[in-house]
Amino acid sequence: MSKSLGDRARDSARNLLRVSPLSVQRRVLGAMDKHSAWDSGLPPVAPPVPASMTTGSPDFVGVGVPKCGTTWWFSLIMSHPDIHVENEKELQFFNIHFLRLLDAGKITEADVETYRQWFPRPAGSITGEWTPHYAFAHQLPPVLQVAAPGAKLLFMLRDPVERYRSDVSRKTSSKRLDLLRYRAMFNGLYSDVLKPWEQAYAPQEMLVLQFEACLAAPDEMLAQTFRFLGVDDSYRPPQIRTPVNKTQSKRGLDRDIEVMLDRLYVPSVLDLAARYPQIDLRLWPNFAHLVDRPGFPAPPV
Repeated sequence: MSKSLGDRARDSARNLLRVSPLSVQRRVLGAMDKHSAWDSGLPPVAPPVPASMTTGSPDFVGVGVPKCGTTWWFSLIMSHPDIHVENEKELQFFNIHFLRLLDAGKITEADVETYRQWFPRPAGSITGEWTPHYAFAHQLPPVLQVAAPGAKLLFMLRDPVERYRSDVSRKTSSKRLDLLRYRAMFNGLYSDVLKPWEQAYAPQEMLVLQFEACLAAPDEMLAQTFRFLGVDDSYRPPQIRTPVNKTQSKRGLDRDIEVMLDRLYVPSVLDLAARYPQIDLRLWPNFAHLVDRPGFPAPPV
């Protein structure tokens, strides 16, 4: 029996959705009160590969951290003539539904390998993505090693109090605001966030950047990033100082909240600075006073 016009239309809509960017899929499914990628137990289907391109493992993956300037920095990375990104910045491939299936033992290596289908590139180019929320998935480092063997990791960190302020300034419903505040609070504990990644990746496979240093010296820090990625480090995009995705208005913080955040973050910040001497706490206004503490690691010259 031939399909009706309505059935054919629904099939066409489903096929169109399957090849749409993940952000479009999420918005459409959310509007329909449907499930997002992996919630059905199946991996998202990558769009068709453009002619003259091939797919394979990403050469780099930005895994953290939200509200730290990652959209700006990724836009600069994408502008390099030897770097090609066909799809969106944040694939969100390894989302919360994937992690639940992983914890339940329902993810196979073949499922993980489908990640590589999302990275078409012309010959001679490198490619990657940057999904900041990957940083907080402690189960993900060994999985990403299988999905993207040899990929280099990028992190961008920011004064954790300022990151918190920016995070809680997102537009959201009052119902979700308390959850956002709790999540934003713990997302600034960078020292603990980095440890699962350090256990799986060698230091030379990870580049930990400081947002404030990138703002202060974008030419120098972008050259460092390009060298890390293995491309010509002399290239400078014309929009290097143009803000991207900047939070337009920020919520004020009560003094009691600021004091609480300071007490929460100080041990993590001290540990981070000891392990990553390129993090200059003089650039973090809420923690610059720590540099004068006896025994504090000398900041970079």
